Amino acid sequence: MQEPTGSGEGEELPELQDMKVRGRSLKVWGIGAAVLLLAISAAFGGLKKAADETPRVDAGQAIDAGRFEVTIQRVVTVKDLKPLFSPDDGGALIAVVTKVKVTDDTGVTPPGDLVRLIGVPGIKDDAAPLGSTNLRDETRDPVLTPEYGEDVAYVWKLPKATELPTEVKLTVQHYEHVESSLLDSHEKWNPDALAAESSVKVKDNSK
Repeated sequence: MQEPTGSGEGEELPELQDMKVRGRSLKVWGIGAAVLLLAISAAFGGLKKAADETPRVDAGQAIDAGRFEVTIQRVVTVKDLKPLFSPDDGGALIAVVTKVKVTDDTGVTPPGDLVRLIGVPGIKDDAAPLGSTNLRDETRDPVLTPEYGEDVAYVWKLPKATELPTEVKLTVQHYEHVESSLLDSHEKWNPDALAAESSVKVKDNSK
């Protein structure tokens, strides 16, 4: 006579995916839940949160860039900006004119990666500008006073004066405040996500 196996030894337990709830396997329920989740997320813009998307702003709208408040005012092309900036032979210059205010309590020169031109022929998307200038006194790479807005132009070279863009896309970098850096224990402002992106018409002042 076969002895009872009260401990359950020798009995095969069903695989998790083969277990059934209301007549359906957990695997089927899992697939159904995943499909439902995708359908719901698609209806509200996808799995990526809207807050993670780079805001699109128009010229004239103030942008919170962490250490700075930046307002894109206009974009212009010019023949040259002597004695501060000059193009290569046959080229021109393009300038993004901004109003920049330092929100920190320490004066600082706005960094070269604060503004970037995107998709402009002859300029790499990650290309730093030649420099910047304060339009008030034509100071190159000016140090800005906290809480006082200045008109600052960022300038790049365009390779051909005969092929000037009529509209450009640009981005503004955001900077995150760090109380104590892991490397040197100093207070820092580090670049993190993009603060905003914009598309701006270009005014041709090169003639």
